[in-house]
Amino acid sequence: MPIKMLKNLNLLTANTILTGNLRITISLLILFLISCNSPSISEKFVGNISIIPRPWKVKKNSGFFKSKHLSIKEGSIKEIELFKNQIREYYPETNLFSNKNTSNNFKITLEDQLDVESSYYELKISDDSIKIKGSKKGVFYGLQTLFQLITLNNNNVDQQLTLPCIEIKDKNTFQHRGFLMDCCRHFFSVKTIKKYLDLLSIYKMNVLHWHLTEDQGWRIESGKYPKLNSIGSWRKDSLKKYGGYYTKKEIKEIVKYASDRYIEVIPEIELPGHSQAAIASYPYLSCKDEIINVSNSWGVFKDIYCAGNDSVFTFLENIFQEITEIFPSDRIHIGGDEAPKFRWENCEKCQKRIKDEGLKNEHELQNYFIERVARILERKNKKIIGWDEINESSIKGDVTIQSWRGFTGGIKAVKEGKKVIMSPTSHCYFDYEIKSIDLEKVYSFNPIPKGLNPSEKKLIIGGECNLWSERIPNEKELDRKAFPRLLAISEVLWSKNEKDYKGFQNRVQDHYNILNKLKVNYGIEANPVNIKLKNEDFKNKVVINSKVKNLNFSYHWGDGIFKKLQEKQTLEIKKSGDLTVQAFKDGNKYGDIEIKKFAIHLALNKKIKYDKLYSESYPSEGKSSLTNGELGSLDFKDGLWQGFSGSDINVIIDLDSIIKVNNISMNFYQYINSWIVLPKYISIMSSKDSINWEKSEKIKSFGNTKKRGKFIKKASFKNLELEVRYLKIFAKNIKKLPSWHEAAGSGSWLFIDEIIVE
Repeated sequence: MPIKMLKNLNLLTANTILTGNLRITISLLILFLISCNSPSISEKFVGNISIIPRPWKVKKNSGFFKSKHLSIKEGSIKEIELFKNQIREYYPETNLFSNKNTSNNFKITLEDQLDVESSYYELKISDDSIKIKGSKKGVFYGLQTLFQLITLNNNNVDQQLTLPCIEIKDKNTFQHRGFLMDCCRHFFSVKTIKKYLDLLSIYKMNVLHWHLTEDQGWRIESGKYPKLNSIGSWRKDSLKKYGGYYTKKEIKEIVKYASDRYIEVIPEIELPGHSQAAIASYPYLSCKDEIINVSNSWGVFKDIYCAGNDSVFTFLENIFQEITEIFPSDRIHIGGDEAPKFRWENCEKCQKRIKDEGLKNEHELQNYFIERVARILERKNKKIIGWDEINESSIKGDVTIQSWRGFTGGIKAVKEGKKVIMSPTSHCYFDYEIKSIDLEKVYSFNPIPKGLNPSEKKLIIGGECNLWSERIPNEKELDRKAFPRLLAISEVLWSKNEKDYKGFQNRVQDHYNILNKLKVNYGIEANPVNIKLKNEDFKNKVVINSKVKNLNFSYHWGDGIFKKLQEKQTLEIKKSGDLTVQAFKDGNKYGDIEIKKFAIHLALNKKIKYDKLYSESYPSEGKSSLTNGELGSLDFKDGLWQGFSGSDINVIIDLDSIIKVNNISMNFYQYINSWIVLPKYISIMSSKDSINWEKSEKIKSFGNTKKRGKFIKKASFKNLELEVRYLKIFAKNIKKLPSWHEAAGSGSWLFIDEIIVE
């Protein structure tokens, strides 16, 4: 009813003497008309239950809870006080919590029969009350779920809190749900670390793996070795001295802050490699006993702890004594990865140790080193975690392997009865750009690989996302790398393995407002431009699309003149070249320019047979990768390079019929810091029937493992004048890296992007 009519009707009832029946009739009419034009709260309110990580069991009931205040009669516990502070920080003007005991609409029940370490909780929101029960830890997680429900359903709570009626029963899947924070390459403030502890707790992560010693900086205060802080905590960069360290008081403050949120802080003290900051402080810790600088570049360096010098183990024992006094965790991460053997090979003390201990070589010397450190920590009632390289030693006792070079190291460890944390580079390295590991890739991660028996599966205690900070200069970039991907890993490690990416992606959209209010400068979910070459109707066409919704695109073919691309439009290409594409959202540039190199040639889309398959970590597009016409960039993680770990490349291309071939070329990649090397040599053979082969050409001495940096090198075979149907391409892996940059147990990789036949 129009407002004017209502006013006139109210005036009539106020100024006219009515009979009882007429008064009742008009009053009912007014109520009916008002209700038709003003829906009730229940009709307006649609409850949002986009909880991350998804609870195990959720039942949404009809109705809603609404109240101006939350009142609890039971005595206060730490978990409730943290929750109250959390709400007050999110809603600064709120007066949601009442001290009056006139009502009891917020009830916490501690279940004595539950183990104190149990994460199980029940949350029930009905129309008149909110109830949570569980152990103290379970109650804490229940409160985090309630925090999400409050923030998802209320822009503010100044006037009234409204929540959907819901019943939740929830618990964790994996015991270890970790986030690695590297404070060595970049020194993050205590405030930033606390911000991340808050974020981890909201999303039910329970481990902060704190990387504290490196080639580029020593970040822990030491009373016994003060030069670790006066020298080792600082490095010279292009502009000034950079660094810092955390005092023992600050570390204890962080550990307490984390513990209150049921987060275990596990320090990582790197050894025997990645120790240049310590050696710069105390040169006697090295084989050469020479003054060096704290490293101001990234990579793997040959100066490591001397394994033949007993004073090194005295130093480490004293350091670990200081560590155990400020970190209550019963686990210490000792690293153990990327330890070059060059210094040990040329050190009299290390060679004497090898002889005295009856060791075969420097690899066994590293095993000796790790096992000796493990015994030091065992005497201090500490268990060790190490990167999968330490699995080559015969450490006894309670040891956990963190598998980062794919899943293989973890599989080997569980079959030997060791516990495992899965954090493969393929899914869990958040310092990798989004085009390598996007939100969907993280969400697809399953810490338990196929082929394990039930007892082996139980040894995989969880997973961890790693965020190395070489190229993360500030908190804003840290946020961009971590989020929204951290939301995906939290669900992988907490919830049941029942994947629904579209549903998860929809829930993520609802969390962006929460992250905004928590001052998280999150990044994008996926590479905004996806460019694929397809063969349709005997024509080569480029298809441009995106996982991101509502984007427009502009492109050019090397001339710098951008043209708009209509939705679902394809581009036909008739020759090799570079395509440049820029995405736009709401008229603004969205993401970086994408440049894709294409090669149109005789082997395009032809079948290829592998003698030995590529690595699961770098499959590119699988068996079509080497003839799909798409060339890789200088970023070896762009999804276009196919990687072969420790093996040769040996493939056969079927050209469908006998044709003339004059030129064959292919690109190889080298980045020695990641053990990616050029092949030792490349050869090609040809055949008309795949039975009788003719040796055609060979390129000798192709690789140079001493060359640093990332680069691409083309191998070209020209003027062949072949009549051929089958081509066999062979690239020889050097297999063993030179000791000056070899990491313990690491073989070399071959990376190839396309075999171009002309």
